[in-house]
Amino acid sequence: MIASFLLVFLIGFVIAIPIFGLDMLESVSRVFDSDDFSGIAALKYFQVVNQIGVFIVPAFLFAFLTRGNVAIYLKLDRKPSFWIFISGLLVIFFALPFINWLIDINNAISLPEALSGIEDWFRRKEDEAIKLTEIFLGTKSLAGLLLNLFMIAVLAAFGEELIFRGIILRLFREWTGNVHLAVLISAILFSALHLQFYGLIPRIALGILLGYLYVWTGSLWVPIFVHFMNNAMAVLISWLDSIGLIEISFESLGSSDNSIIIAGSFLLTVTSMLVIYSLQVKRKQKKGPREEALE
Repeated sequence: MIASFLLVFLIGFVIAIPIFGLDMLESVSRVFDSDDFSGIAALKYFQVVNQIGVFIVPAFLFAFLTRGNVAIYLKLDRKPSFWIFISGLLVIFFALPFINWLIDINNAISLPEALSGIEDWFRRKEDEAIKLTEIFLGTKSLAGLLLNLFMIAVLAAFGEELIFRGIILRLFREWTGNVHLAVLISAILFSALHLQFYGLIPRIALGILLGYLYVWTGSLWVPIFVHFMNNAMAVLISWLDSIGLIEISFESLGSSDNSIIIAGSFLLTVTSMLVIYSLQVKRKQKKGPREEALE
């Protein structure tokens, strides 16, 4: 991932010179240091380059070197039924109140006084992440919406699922022999790599859902689709709010202080996941033992 990032970034930088000019990195830094947003285009360009370099290229390369057939190794050759995709989408909708509750719990965490310096660093990183998100989503044009959907929903969902579910989860399952431990480890790494402490717990929960969707369906397309829909909802709702068609933020969507709603959200999410599991068990029984293992 590190080698791929450096190589792809270098290539991307060379390609960007005639487009954005030699001072592009300075213009990108001004986006964070002031209200000068002239470097947003370059910032989005490098975000796309980073997604490709950090996630997509190394995933394909690792799969090719390991198996030779990228689609088979990454479980991109398996196409689940339409109802599995719908069930996965319902999981995300049902999980929203519970996930938002976890966000509130995470935000309320305060480190001991001895670790105040670390907590201040966490807060600064969180503020930077929030500002970056606002910069990316701060568009009112249709072209800006489509670019955000491609960058935040398509590339992020595809690339991150390739690495964290397609490779990391698989490797830890092989190393530990325990699928549940592998799902948990991949979810923790998925959350940690985002470098957002105050989103750590809810992102781990999301990673666990995505992990079991991958394991139980045996196809990477299911977590990719669910991940895409989760990110796409945030992009679309933010855009509709910015142009004045709705007056609700994605952060408040599904939020509730009602303990019954939160508990119901958790139960519906677990139930939906179990339904997917049972459907896949029946499907594998019909198709024979070849479909029973992730391998």
